[in-house]
Amino acid sequence: MQLKTLTYVSRASLDITERDLLAILEVAQRRNALEGITGLLIFNGVRFLQIVEGPEEAIDLLVAGLRRDPRHTAFEVQDERFVTARSFPDWSMQLVQVSTAFQEAQREVVGVLPDEIDPAIRALVLANTQSIGGPVSLPD
Repeated sequence: MQLKTLTYVSRASLDITERDLLAILEVAQRRNALEGITGLLIFNGVRFLQIVEGPEEAIDLLVAGLRRDPRHTAFEVQDERFVTARSFPDWSMQLVQVSTAFQEAQREVVGVLPDEIDPAIRALVLANTQSIGGPVSLPD
């Protein structure tokens, strides 16, 4: 079965809170499970990096919704491709919060990536982690 995988980065709204982030995660996990989407969301308090995978139509609908979501701006697709196997088969959506320098953020991300992840997808995630590295904190 062919799946679409898409990676994007975006900038969080200035007023996003920890509560908002948890609500995003909860809704994503529920909806993604219903739509056959799996993925990883990385957040440093300022920037999002997300990679999603699933049926092409479901990914396209998700991305259309993400583009309209007022909780973030500067939505930029970094990669879009088709794959035959999932890199995140057990995660309807996994959240990794990084709030450290780039190198530390990469170590945190590497620590959660599944062993079976496609090497090209691993490299893509790690390369894009650079665009969200840096010390940040979330308001309560």
